[in-house]
Amino acid sequence: MNNRCIISLATKNSRYVDGLARLSNSLRDNADGIDFLGFIHEKSVGAPLHIENMYAFKIYAFKAALQAGYKLVLWVDSSCFAIKNVQPCFDEIERDGFLFQDAGHLVGNWSSDSVLKYYGITRDEAMKMNMIGNAGFLGLNFEMGLPNVFFQKWEKSMLDGQFLGAWTNADNSLSEDERCYGTRHDMSNSSIIINQMGLIHLAKSKDEWLAYAGLYDEVNPSIIFKAQGV
Repeated sequence: MNNRCIISLATKNSRYVDGLARLSNSLRDNADGIDFLGFIHEKSVGAPLHIENMYAFKIYAFKAALQAGYKLVLWVDSSCFAIKNVQPCFDEIERDGFLFQDAGHLVGNWSSDSVLKYYGITRDEAMKMNMIGNAGFLGLNFEMGLPNVFFQKWEKSMLDGQFLGAWTNADNSLSEDERCYGTRHDMSNSSIIINQMGLIHLAKSKDEWLAYAGLYDEVNPSIIFKAQGV
């Protein structure tokens, strides 16, 4: 059995379903020998609704892939699509155990007081932590030890309610510290875990393999996936 797959999930919103179809179509000529698991609706992976636990469905989609026997798994958001062969992504995952990209932001700007307390860090400390860009582009090799440890910590943070919170801190509901702009839910947690595990050096540079760009926009030659609104 093939042990490599790309996973994604669309809630029932038709825009995300259309995006999932676009991603699937883009992989037909760019993912030879790599399976695609495209899920529709949170219930397809046994996850709570997005409004109940934001982005928890990513954790459940990874678990669904593991239960199906896959070991090298790359999550790609439904807003993304491949523009060239994705094999280098899996070469990276196989070699290093991880694939993720720097966001060009700091954890301290995008984490609630609750999340910082959960991990036992101050906002000053969080302001020295790089944020991983987009937990919408995250690969793990479950045949290796550290990726499993990371995933267990990430899953626990979701179960403990740390994916919850408003997108913005306009009403100071997340923190009274003006450096807090909002929370990025799953990404805030995964970023802190990666920093605390000493893995941030593995991050690809911002816009190195995934770029926010339109279908016909020119991008760096290194780009493998584009992310475009759906």
